[in-house]
Amino acid sequence: MHRRLFVTAAFFFVGGCSSKKTKSGLDRLPAAPAGARKRMKGPQTMGNLLVASYIDDLKSPQAQKRMRAAEELGNMGDGAKSALPALQKLTSDKDPKVSAAAKQAITSIKKK
Repeated sequence: MHRRLFVTAAFFFVGGCSSKKTKSGLDRLPAAPAGARKRMKGPQTMGNLLVASYIDDLKSPQAQKRMRAAEELGNMGDGAKSALPALQKLTSDKDPKVSAAAKQAITSIKKK
């Protein structure tokens, strides 16, 4: 059943039932609105929300949570540049593991 549905859908999109010869069935699809492909800027994007969440975690009273947030921000690279001030404050954390994670994150963000 699923195979028949797939073949039917593939036949339709390739242009099998059309009297007009086209290269593909995709040219029959409606065009996207003019601004549809632009990415949203600002706090609405998922990456910005994620960075903001990790910045909040950097202020947590739990050392493990602060360290994990610093590591994840470092993994994000260039996309986490807005977290640099918070990470800079964390380099003087009382927990040496958290401090080391913050320093490593700063290095990773600046490198990428």
